[in-house]
Amino acid sequence: MSEPVNEAFPFRSWVRDACRRATIWGVGIVALLGGVTWLFRDPGSKPLSRAFGALLLYGLLFLLTLAKIWWTAGGAAVVLEEDSLAYQPLHTFRPRRIALDSVLACAPKQETQSLRFVYEATPGRGREFFLNLGVIRNRTRFLTRLGERLEAHGLESDLEQRWGWRRSGWSETG
Repeated sequence: MSEPVNEAFPFRSWVRDACRRATIWGVGIVALLGGVTWLFRDPGSKPLSRAFGALLLYGLLFLLTLAKIWWTAGGAAVVLEEDSLAYQPLHTFRPRRIALDSVLACAPKQETQSLRFVYEATPGRGREFFLNLGVIRNRTRFLTRLGERLEAHGLESDLEQRWGWRRSGWSETG
């Protein structure tokens, strides 16, 4: 039986729940500030009416931002593709990709829920990327599948660190 080419791992449910709670609290705080501004308004005061308009605009921007994050969190947090890892930052509209052939090392960052990737962004130049494992549902299955893909692309399991892989002959300097 052949391995699926793409395998998606969704965001954990708490990501959307936290966004929904932030929206409810945000609406309440903006409404409270708007009410206070309205109570102490001076009908002839232009600066206060501008302040109320700015508050309304920032409140709307805040809600639109939360709606975008909530919508994004409904999709895949990461997708293991045949030749790359696609990850979806909550603040962007499109996923970003790291080619698996460019990965030099990958291992959990100590005392965090981050997975540290060192990859070759341009020939001869390494770059670090930290993937937050805390937002990925089924992260153990994700790490198992990621390891399989990395090993298929020439990395070896790091015997000193669980869920760690490194390219043969690569050593971290600096």
